Amino acid sequence: MLRSTGELRRAIGWLLGGVSLLGWNVTLALVPYLLIGLTTLVLNGYALNLLQFGDDQALQMGLNVRRAKFIIIVAASLVTAAAVSFAGIIGFVGLIVPHVVRIWWGVDYRRIIPLSIIGGAGALLLADILARVIIAPQELPLGIVTALAGAPFFLWVLRKAKNQGIW
Repeated sequence: MLRSTGELRRAIGWLLGGVSLLGWNVTLALVPYLLIGLTTLVLNGYALNLLQFGDDQALQMGLNVRRAKFIIIVAASLVTAAAVSFAGIIGFVGLIVPHVVRIWWGVDYRRIIPLSIIGGAGALLLADILARVIIAPQELPLGIVTALAGAPFFLWVLRKAKNQGIW
């Protein structure tokens, strides 16, 4: 149960996505989870490359498939949980950036993961700047800005998939 308007503002801020209502204590608490999860994902880029060919081929290449999948799923869940608990539901950044990175720089996960981390941070920074500038001195919730960018991109991806016969 929400007891004050401050709690209500934080709850709505989380639902719409944003980081402006949080302080450095929350940010510093998030850092270990992100460092562990992101480092694990970056180090498992080769395993992800092998898994693209299927479990049997990855196993033939010497990958312990069950172990690799477990580690990757735990690391991705850790990073996602940390990011969502911190910034709310700003999901389109996580959808747009890896797709753009894959289009521009290919399918090698050793390249996709680090570039997605940097590109996601840059996209979020750009969205935050736009959220602060569009109706200044007011600030739009960050989730609205990312949704305005993400919705057309998502529709483009769906249309492209339909044209390629995936749907």
